[in-house]
Amino acid sequence: MKPSHNLILLIDYLRRGALARPEATALLAEGREMTYAELWRAARALAGEMARRGVRRGDRVLLFLPNSLEYAAAFWAIQYLGAAAVPVSPDTKAAKLAWMLDDCEPRAALADAALRATLEEAGAACRHRFERLWQGEGDSLLGPWPEAADVPPGGGALDQDLAAIIYTSGSTGFPKGVMLSQRNMVAASQSVSQYLGLEASDRILCAIPLTFDYGLHQLTMSALVGASVIIEASFAQPLFTLARLVRFKATVFPIVPTMLALLAPIAGRFDFSSVRKVTNTAAALHPEAIDQARAIFRNAELFSMYGLTECHRCTYLPPAQLDARKGSVGVAIPNTELWLVDEAGRRHTRAAEGELVIRGATVMRGYWNNPAKTAEKLRPGPLPGEMVLYTGDWCRLDDEGYLYFLARLDEVLKVKGEKVAPKEIEAVLQQHPDIELAAVIGIDHPVDGQRPLAFVQPRAGALSGEADWRAWCQARLQPFMLPSRILAQMALPKNGNGKIDKLALRAGLETEPASPALA
Repeated sequence: MKPSHNLILLIDYLRRGALARPEATALLAEGREMTYAELWRAARALAGEMARRGVRRGDRVLLFLPNSLEYAAAFWAIQYLGAAAVPVSPDTKAAKLAWMLDDCEPRAALADAALRATLEEAGAACRHRFERLWQGEGDSLLGPWPEAADVPPGGGALDQDLAAIIYTSGSTGFPKGVMLSQRNMVAASQSVSQYLGLEASDRILCAIPLTFDYGLHQLTMSALVGASVIIEASFAQPLFTLARLVRFKATVFPIVPTMLALLAPIAGRFDFSSVRKVTNTAAALHPEAIDQARAIFRNAELFSMYGLTECHRCTYLPPAQLDARKGSVGVAIPNTELWLVDEAGRRHTRAAEGELVIRGATVMRGYWNNPAKTAEKLRPGPLPGEMVLYTGDWCRLDDEGYLYFLARLDEVLKVKGEKVAPKEIEAVLQQHPDIELAAVIGIDHPVDGQRPLAFVQPRAGALSGEADWRAWCQARLQPFMLPSRILAQMALPKNGNGKIDKLALRAGLETEPASPALA
């Protein structure tokens, strides 16, 4: 099913799917299945109930639900009303949730009954008052409720109205609510599905959190092309998830690097021949991980991608370029431009290092209730009246315009006057045969300014230790890039998006003495 120019709002995707292919499978989860017609009816019914509780176009609705059919139906119900979905990870603690509630002031919160205590604690701690709809304990977000007969699909929304606010945490301070308009999310889903070549026959297995924009866009892209989504609760039990991938003959498998590390040791037990596309984002795959993924998914094209919540996706590496440019995150996605701005403020599209700037329809509207942070990121572009996104990412462009991510600007280390990108050290460490994962942070030093400190997760059965790993680094890195220590942990901490949690690593240093590496 090809994208159509008259698809202005996200809800148009689902409405068209229900009309054109009503009996086609839209969702599978936990042994349950929903056709496009059933998903359309469920979204309309829930939209009707929310409307009766006062939710209107432009309101915010909090989604405090795990990956499930109910989450998907709730997201589409919010879009049906022309409201803005505010997805929040089920792992969010009450204090942080209370802050979000006061910040975005939702008209309603749709929550899993297992999370009732957290939401009620947060609700008692915040000033804002809101409606609550529960999933579970006898209630179901899937109804039965009358459909929203008196509300038109989209609630009269325009493409500049907000579709979602997705909170993203920075290195310090409170999370920022990324405002994504209908136009932002429609442009992103159409662009990404175009270069991936998604089709109505595809079955996308999604173990990525649907509260993460990478996961959420699996719902929008599948509805755009008429495909099916196999929703997994998480990737916490990879054996069971991979068994379902094989059972349902999934054709598309979105991953993040930490998922690859979990599945690699058990991959030989499964037949992945049905998988024709593997996508990766959140963090770039190291060259060795690319080889590993291609060896596991032999019939699949591997798309190494890079993006931010603020514009969903920046770049992708065409699979034909993998052998020649494994370290690259590729070129700008369709309908997007990129360039680098160096320390002198000069703009470059080839052979340079600098901050990555993105221009296009996917660029966010700004940060909710945060004009100061918005002004830092959105600045005047080359055409009068437009704003472009300064990503805060330090990158390199090669002579042919292919992009290489180096570091977040707030992560770039200054060691003895030299810029050091943690990713370069991490890549070297992960080339060691005994190291599964690596993460590097900076620690202050009175003489050098900063020094790199490395954390590694050894592979099962690893025999080497810090002395061997330091020798490995010395043979491959410039002296000023060498880690001051290499500390081993049985498992590096992950955040809700599957990335290595460097804030947790740093917090551990502040609360516990540094332990020697495993030897």
